[in-house]
Order: sequence, then C-alpha cells, then structure tokens
Amino acid sequence: MKRALVVLLLACAPAVAAVAAPDAGLARSAGMDAYPVALRAPPSKLRALGGEPRSVADYRGRVVLLNFWASWCPPCVHEFPSLERLQRALGGNDFTVLAISVSDSVDGVRRFLSGRPAPFEILMDDDGKVAEAWRARGVPVTYLLDRQGRLLAGRSGPRQWDAPEVQALIRDAIGR
Repeated sequence: MKRALVVLLLACAPAVAAVAAPDAGLARSAGMDAYPVALRAPPSKLRALGGEPRSVADYRGRVVLLNFWASWCPPCVHEFPSLERLQRALGGNDFTVLAISVSDSVDGVRRFLSGRPAPFEILMDDDGKVAEAWRARGVPVTYLLDRQGRLLAGRSGPRQWDAPEVQALIRDAIGR
C-alpha cells in the first residue's frame, strides 16, 4: 500500500519541484515514505471548522503535517490524540498540524471534539473532492509538507504521530 501511494503520487503529481527530499531512512523510521523529490501539492480551498475559507497555501512558511481523517473513522479517532500531542510539542511559527475532515459534517467533528478546541486547525472536505485531488484514498492519510507547501513524505494508515521518530523527521524538515 505504501509503495502504491508513492508510485501513484509520482505518476499523478501535477508538477515536481527539484528540491532535496528528506532523508529516506529518517522518513522510514518515522513510518512514512519519503518522495525522491518534493511534489507540488494540489491547490485546495476549504472552509475551516469555524467557517473561514482556508487554503493549504495559507500555511506556507511552516512545515505542515497534513492529516486527512474523519470523526466516523475508528483508526482516525485512535490516532487523533497523538496529533494533538504533536502539535503541543512542536507547534508554533515553524510547524503545525493541519487536519482535513473528509466526507464528514461540522456537527460530527464538533461531537467528536466534545466541546474542547483542537490545538490545530480543522478544515472541512464535505464532499471528499480535495482528498481525491490529493490522491488520499480512504482515511487516515497523512503528508509532510515543507515550508513551500511541497509534499516531502506520506503515509496511508494510522500512526502515533508524537513518536520520537516522527518528531525527528519534522525537526529535520524544519531545519531545511
């Protein structure tokens, strides 16, 4: 599945940027597949949970761990606390987690959050078209983006995102 995701992204990416990829061993240790070259992310505009329009381009200048998820997805629900811990550990001017809720409802996400605010922004992909443009088949699917919004690495399936190996990969991306 991981290899298919990498091959699909390389074959279908709208443009490839000639930028150094992250260390493949570091990415592998973090449970992600590094792309041989950074891939340009598809343009996307969604509304945030609060209703404001947002684009992945709005996060340029920061390394982003972009997670496609849904409140109705058991593996997504299981990994969500690790995304929150990761944001609390590394979030700031250089890094953020960004969650895109796929084929979900604002009410479903709010019920999942149980009245507590998420420590990162959640965007709503009501019809799943943005996930489709990103080649995110199913959920969860997660990508690491560099400061220019290019894809460095990806993973299909759940992960404990606050693991030391993931944090090392993100710190490496921040330092580039």
